Amino acid sequence: MRPQLTLQIAHRVAITEAEGPGRRFALWVQGCSLRCPGCCNPELFDAVGGQSLAVDDILSELGDAAIEHGIDGLTIVGGEPLEQIEALTALVIGARSLGLGSIVFTGYTWDEALARPGFARLKAALDTLVSGRFDARLREPVVGGRRFIGSTNQILNHISERYAAPNLWQGAATMELKIGPTGEVEVSGDPELQRLVLRAMGREGGCSRT
Repeated sequence: MRPQLTLQIAHRVAITEAEGPGRRFALWVQGCSLRCPGCCNPELFDAVGGQSLAVDDILSELGDAAIEHGIDGLTIVGGEPLEQIEALTALVIGARSLGLGSIVFTGYTWDEALARPGFARLKAALDTLVSGRFDARLREPVVGGRRFIGSTNQILNHISERYAAPNLWQGAATMELKIGPTGEVEVSGDPELQRLVLRAMGREGGCSRT
């Protein structure tokens, strides 16, 4: 019997339209050694934190979200997804078997990703890799920039044609805010818009968290 693969997860949402084209399941992994200055999720740098989830359990949630919300795909951000590449690859392969597309955001450049052990197998199942370190000095414009992208130096690498149409990435930056039944706040999408809204609400926080 194969050992059960797990991902260290900081956060996840079953349905969002602020983390990539279409309706998506979004997942933030815990842990990042790149530690880009100005990152909106510095609390995800430490590999210790969040919760360990079996890939099979995440795939079960994906299947439920596909039925309940009609999601198109999976977005994986972080943290640094490529630092958990074996479990990440199993998740992306499983998502493809469900008919879902996958987008991964990494701080590594394309060449650095190609050099990482195991990346070739991930690449074979992936639709789009957004690559390059976030640079706070080069923030993507809120108006007239690419939606979903943090800084202008980051590259869209389309491995399949699923999300390759330029219009899918054009348009004003967006964010989502959801308030739960007990008052918990969940935000996702553009970090600058998140900060403005949270500040207006008298709250502080990073990207995409409760």
